[in-house]
Amino acid sequence: MLKQKWRLAVAAAGSVLIVAGCSAPGDGDSAQPEPQAATEQAAQDQGEGADGGAAQGQGPDTSNIPDPVAVVNGEEITKAEFVSVLEGQYQQMSMQAQMSGQPVDEEQIKQLSIEGLVGSALLEQEAADRGIEVSDEEKDASLQEFADTNQVSKDEFVAKMGEQGMDRAGVMDQIAKQLRVEKLITEEYGEFSPSDDEVRAAYDQVAQQQSMMGGAEGGAGAQQLPPLEQVRPQVEEQLRAEKQAEQMQTMSDELREGADVTVNL
Repeated sequence: MLKQKWRLAVAAAGSVLIVAGCSAPGDGDSAQPEPQAATEQAAQDQGEGADGGAAQGQGPDTSNIPDPVAVVNGEEITKAEFVSVLEGQYQQMSMQAQMSGQPVDEEQIKQLSIEGLVGSALLEQEAADRGIEVSDEEKDASLQEFADTNQVSKDEFVAKMGEQGMDRAGVMDQIAKQLRVEKLITEEYGEFSPSDDEVRAAYDQVAQQQSMMGGAEGGAGAQQLPPLEQVRPQVEEQLRAEKQAEQMQTMSDELREGADVTVNL
């Protein structure tokens, strides 16, 4: 519960990055964190059925998106992959827009989505070129971590992913891709361990932002942030995720300089 409260507080303050990793579960549901590419694979399995979202007013307009959306060193990024990521980004941006009162910039979300997919493809290709591999034990441990975070068994987690069109093999494949990229970043930049000062600064920033939000809402329903020592592991995890996202961006930018990338949007 403390971990969930911390993540919700960070999300409310707008500090959670959309990175390769986990999505925080919400209140009162059993939503689960997914590997970044998991929803991409689910969209591939589901085909082009995602196009109706905008017509129902529940998502972005996907009617005029080309297929493939992009080609990265000869590897296609399909419309289905793109739509899945686009819709996930749209949902998160919509929640932020509701809090800020600002409209959702759909074109910006499309650009963020395709740039993220291109960057992911470049990193995955680089990991493959370097011969980076992960063991079955590592994949299983990562699956267990996803399951533990959501307080479900591994089989229950896989079943939830099945509701999105992905079987167990697909889940493990996406976990393997994520782990290879994480190993690539560690190989390139080394392990990152946040300092005490960095942990304190991150916590204080969220506390200040939450206090401001609570004041804007008249204090009604404001959520109490747990003491730092109770959520230190989650703060450190967030800082590592942010640092990893920064390093991934830096490396993908460098890889793109020498890459053959065509975006059709």
